[in-house]
Amino acid sequence: MMKKRNVKSIQGRQVVPNPIGPECIRVTKVYDWVVLTNRDRNKVQIPEECFAAIEDARHDGNTITATCSEVVGTRSCDFIGAIPANIPNVPGAQIVSLAFHVHIRVQFFCNGDPIPGCNFVVPVSFMDEVILCFPEGTEINCNIFDVQCTVVLNQMLGDMVVLDVTMCKDVQVEAEVKLEVEAKFCGPRPVIPIEEDGFICPTPRFPQQCPTFFPTLNCDCQGSADFTGEATISVTEGGIGGLTTGQLDLTALVCDQCTLSGSRIQVTFLDTLGPTPIGTPDADIDQSFTFTATDFNQPVCDLAAGTLTVTGTGTITPAGGLPENAGFSLALTDSDPSGDTATLTITGSSTVVMIILTEGANPGLEVEVEDCDRFPV
Repeated sequence: MMKKRNVKSIQGRQVVPNPIGPECIRVTKVYDWVVLTNRDRNKVQIPEECFAAIEDARHDGNTITATCSEVVGTRSCDFIGAIPANIPNVPGAQIVSLAFHVHIRVQFFCNGDPIPGCNFVVPVSFMDEVILCFPEGTEINCNIFDVQCTVVLNQMLGDMVVLDVTMCKDVQVEAEVKLEVEAKFCGPRPVIPIEEDGFICPTPRFPQQCPTFFPTLNCDCQGSADFTGEATISVTEGGIGGLTTGQLDLTALVCDQCTLSGSRIQVTFLDTLGPTPIGTPDADIDQSFTFTATDFNQPVCDLAAGTLTVTGTGTITPAGGLPENAGFSLALTDSDPSGDTATLTITGSSTVVMIILTEGANPGLEVEVEDCDRFPV
């Protein structure tokens, strides 16, 4: 009779310690990445036998239709060449020439039935020039990820038919590098000597990233403000104006999703004509305007105090006037439960706006300021 062994049950714990620590990994680093879209109308030749069949069918009063579609497995991309882009302060920027190719199948129908000899394949190509961060030591990786095609039957030119082709392409600049987990270059460890000194191989060098190009600049903090309602603000244009009351719609997102490119500020103010809060002689001036921010600098935050300040540029359009470039400064304070504030100053060539909102004086104001934890433990 076999004896039972004393087998311990599995407890769900590893015997060997497996602590979290810094690691060096070999990966393909993306130095730049763009998506391109081409749409063009291409004239293609209809085969002689097919064109004769189409003409006979039309002569007999039949209805002619046509379809076109991509031939699976025919997508290709060729790197043609590159020349320096000569963009100040951006070493490594190049004007890259690429050729994209695909084959399209065209099928004609007579009253819904395929016409014999009218199923043929034609090549379609697009040439693109695009500025990329393309430093020495990197490679171009491009591919076509979507193709749409339509036959434009009302533009048949003799024995030519027009194809409306849209092609979506993905272009990346890549190099194989060794990175720390938090995205820093790393090198090989020193060789452990055995007994005698030997030749020490130099640390490999990787292509340097093009500044300001890619990836999108991240932020250390993010914030938002939202207000819709009646407000008293200061608007002067050409030195005329001052305090005025009207309907204000303000939306501000700074570093949304912790990405600087996710920032936007949109302001619309509709002035209420009539006496201003202080009875100034400018009461009948329409001080309405719209403002849209276009460029943002990195915000500065004091998370302990719940504050965020950001500057940048945009476009302000006064009532009845022309759009003009303007700088802006936005200061947010997130102080719960009822101490939120938002101050926006807009300075154009002729128009100056000062908006000061507080949660007490402007019910409905919502302000949020928070940290961007880009590398959580």
